[in-house]
Amino acid sequence: MDTQVRELVDALDGVKSTVIEMVRQIGDDGIAWSPDVEDTNSAVVLVTHMFGSEAATIHEYIGGTLVNRDRDSEFASPLSSVDALVAMIERVGERSRTALALESADSLGRLVRTRDSAALTKSVRDSLLGVLMHQAEHVGHMQLADQLRQAV
Repeated sequence: MDTQVRELVDALDGVKSTVIEMVRQIGDDGIAWSPDVEDTNSAVVLVTHMFGSEAATIHEYIGGTLVNRDRDSEFASPLSSVDALVAMIERVGERSRTALALESADSLGRLVRTRDSAALTKSVRDSLLGVLMHQAEHVGHMQLADQLRQAV
């Protein structure tokens, strides 16, 4: 795998390791908890959403494998156990690594569609950085929600 692609894959894998560690630490009893505040989400919802987004971006928009993502269901009926979340994260990671193994430094500049519109495009590199930024945001949400859960 190309060095630039490997660095991005390593960053994605690092997020996955962090999230797996977090959900294991939170446990089955805590993953469904969310603050009693409008528009906040539980760890299980955030994780389901984060990796649904990664699958759509990397597997479909970059890799060309149809995902048929149902974004709304990520918030309505997420997975219900740490084991199920870990299995989903690992499955998404394996498929992401497979899709990105086909990329190179040159192809990171290739334009791909986005969730916002088939007409709106971003480079593969920008798309991957967007995935990482999105995941970092939600890891922060998970950390804050768990701190609040432990405080109540």
